[in-house]
Amino acid sequence: MSSRTGQGIVSRRRNAVAAWLLVACLAAATLASASAGDLLWAGFGVAAIAVVVVPSVAYRRWTATLPWEVLAFVALPFAGQPLGLLPRPAATFLVVPALALAIVVEFDAFTAVEMSPGFAVLFAVTTTMATAGAWAVVQWVADLTLGTQNLTGLRQVMWSLVAATGAGVVAGALFAAYFRRVDAQRLGFRTGESRERAAPPRTSDRASGRRLQLSDRRQQQLVRAFQLALVAVLFVGVARASVGIVVNAGVALVLLELPGVLERNYRLPIDTGLLLWIVVPVFLHAIGTVGLYQSIGLWDQLTHAMSASLVAAAGYTTVRAFDVHYEDVYLPQKFVAAFILLFTLAFGVLWELLEFALDGLASATGTESVLAQYSLANTMLDLVFDAVGGVVVALWGAAHLSDVSQTLAARLTAERESE
Repeated sequence: MSSRTGQGIVSRRRNAVAAWLLVACLAAATLASASAGDLLWAGFGVAAIAVVVVPSVAYRRWTATLPWEVLAFVALPFAGQPLGLLPRPAATFLVVPALALAIVVEFDAFTAVEMSPGFAVLFAVTTTMATAGAWAVVQWVADLTLGTQNLTGLRQVMWSLVAATGAGVVAGALFAAYFRRVDAQRLGFRTGESRERAAPPRTSDRASGRRLQLSDRRQQQLVRAFQLALVAVLFVGVARASVGIVVNAGVALVLLELPGVLERNYRLPIDTGLLLWIVVPVFLHAIGTVGLYQSIGLWDQLTHAMSASLVAAAGYTTVRAFDVHYEDVYLPQKFVAAFILLFTLAFGVLWELLEFALDGLASATGTESVLAQYSLANTMLDLVFDAVGGVVVALWGAAHLSDVSQTLAARLTAERESE
C-alpha cells in the first residue's frame, strides 16, 4: 500500500512540474498576445489559465494539476498564435476542444461527479459546442463594440462551429479511451463530498396550489384551439405555395400531440404548466413563418428563448432520471445546473448548423429552405437568447420537473427489473 502511494505521489509531482511549465508557457503566450494588441485573444488566454488552475486553487496544493497532456493540448495553440505559426481559425479549432477536454477531466478527477463512458463523451461534445458558440458570440460583441474584425461573415462562423463539433467528438473519444482511466490513478484527488443522492426539489403544497390547473377536458380544448390556429396557418402555406410554412405547420401539429402521448402512453405527469411549456414555443414558431419573423424584430429571439427553455427542460429531466437510475452515474445538483446551460447552448449551435445545412441544400437544389438563416447578427442573437432559456431552467425549472424525472427513473428501473 505504501509503495503504491509513494509511486502515486512521485507520478503526481512529476506531472505537476510538467503541468506548471506548460501553464508558464501559456501565460507567456498570453502576455505576448496582449503586448501585440490582440486583447481578445489575450483575454481568451486568461480564461484558459483560470480554467486549468482551478484544481490547485480549490485544493490549495501545487500538485493538484491536470494531466500534462491536456495542458499541452491547451497551451500549444496559444503559443503558436503570437508567433504566427497558426492562423486564428486553426488555433481556435484546436483550443476550444482542448478546453472542453480540460473541463471534463477536472470534473471527473477532482469532484464527486461520476460519469459513465457514454455520458463522458456526451459531456465533452456538449462542452465543446457550447464553448465554440460562446466564443463566437464574444468575438461578435467585440467586433461591434471595439471595431475589430474577428468574424468575416456568417459562413466562416458556421464552418468553424462544424469543425468544433467534430473536434468535440474526438475530445470525448480521447477522454473515454485514455484520460478517464489514468486521471484517478495519476492524480488521486477526490472531494470528501458524500455520494448520497439528494432528493430532487419539490414545491410545497401551497406553491403547487398557486399553479395554473385545468381539467383534462379544458387542457384538451386548449390544445385543440392551438391546432385549429395551426390548420389555418397550414392553409395559408398551401395558398402561398410555401413549402416552409406547410412543413413547419405540419410538424407543429404533430408535436402538439406530444404531451398527450407522454401522459397517456408513458404515464408521465404533465400538468397545465408543462403542457403550455411544450405547446406554446412550437405554436409561436409555426405561426411566425407566415411573416411574423420578418415583421416583428424580436419574434425570432422570443421563440428561441422559449424553445431553448423547452430543450433545457427535456435535458434536465433526462439527466436527472439517469442520475437516479444508474449507479455508475452521479451528478450533483450544481453540476446538473451547469450541464443544462451547456446542453442548451450546444443544442442552439446544433440548430444553427441544421439551418446552415438546409440553406446550403436549398441553394444547391434551387428549392425553398424549410429553415433559414438571415444574418450573422441574427444567428448570434439566437445563441444569446438560447443561453437565456437555459439559465431560466437551470435556476427555476427543477421544482417543476422533478415529478417527471422521478417517474421516468422509476420506469427505467421497472424495465430493467423485468428483463
